[in-house]
Amino acid sequence: MIKLAITQWVVLFLLAIVLYVVWGVHHAVSLLLGGASYAIPTLISVLFLNFLKPYPALAGGGFVLAESLKILLSLILMIGSFFVYPNVYFLSFFTGLLIVSHLIFLLFLKVYRYGSK
Repeated sequence: MIKLAITQWVVLFLLAIVLYVVWGVHHAVSLLLGGASYAIPTLISVLFLNFLKPYPALAGGGFVLAESLKILLSLILMIGSFFVYPNVYFLSFFTGLLIVSHLIFLLFLKVYRYGSK
């Protein structure tokens, strides 16, 4: 899980650099805010679950609590981003959010072709 959190931040900063070069600072900051609004709660969730690792009896409840906390923090950070930085470009913001939130599907899950010869 910690690899996922680190990978999210690395990909987010690399894409922000690309957007800064191509479209400028407002798009790069919007991408960073969108990605950070999901990456920060993910990092907190990972740290919380690592804290509960020595207590296997709390694993189920800890996971539900961590995911609930992640959803709530994501919503708060998304709304807060628009108040803190009013020049947000929504498409860049949404792209950062989607890339960070779906990175696990793109990098870590393997799709196999069933029925191929």
